[in-house]
Amino acid sequence: MAMGGYRLIGSGVARFTSDFEMLPSDNRILYEKGAEILAEKAARYLPQAIKTVESKQYGSFRRPVTVYVFATSKSFSKFSGVSEEVIGAGLKDEVYLSGKLLNMLDKTRGILTHELSHTQLSQTLGALQFNRTLPRWFREGLAICVADGGGATNATEEETIDNFLEGKHFIPEVKGELFNINLSATAELHPKIFYRQSGMFVQFLARNQPTQLEKLLRGLQEGKGFEAQFIESFERNVGEVLKDFIVTLRRT
Repeated sequence: MAMGGYRLIGSGVARFTSDFEMLPSDNRILYEKGAEILAEKAARYLPQAIKTVESKQYGSFRRPVTVYVFATSKSFSKFSGVSEEVIGAGLKDEVYLSGKLLNMLDKTRGILTHELSHTQLSQTLGALQFNRTLPRWFREGLAICVADGGGATNATEEETIDNFLEGKHFIPEVKGELFNINLSATAELHPKIFYRQSGMFVQFLARNQPTQLEKLLRGLQEGKGFEAQFIESFERNVGEVLKDFIVTLRRT
């Protein structure tokens, strides 16, 4: 059935939803005409993606999530308020999938899970606290880790490691930005390197210090501050742990 009227999204801006259809098999999926295949893919992966996020982040979704599926990158950008270059976005109660995914359907599960990582934490913490308290490298790195690499960009492992070893890496910040607009933590990095490095670092934590990462995530779900909870969990600060990770890259 067609969805009429409008609603407020994460940015607080009203968006008309009259051009969306509800997927008969899953009323959580709303799609534009021409995006039916992508909508069906999203519906297939949504139940398991939700379970994956809740399991790996040690927290539950507080409310149902609506997934908006777009036929083009232009309509995706206009509705979500993010760049056409992006292929997915998510905050609080909504996930947006760009029409670009119609040409890369194999990435649907990874991107959907990645964005659900963001929505689960932003539901738990509140959108403003999510942006303000969690550093961008951690939010993106965690989402990439939870999604088994989904959203890690096409930067190769070799060039990503080269940047690490040359001292060109994300700034190990311990807080976020209120409006979540700029990637200040990237320093001089290309965004694709920033995302890939963030994912590699959090994947390293998950692989080598899973108990500590679990403690960090459980504390964050309880509303504890990132910096203090990281130190309590790993018994070192972020910068020190990042240096340890880079040492392992030199050895390999």
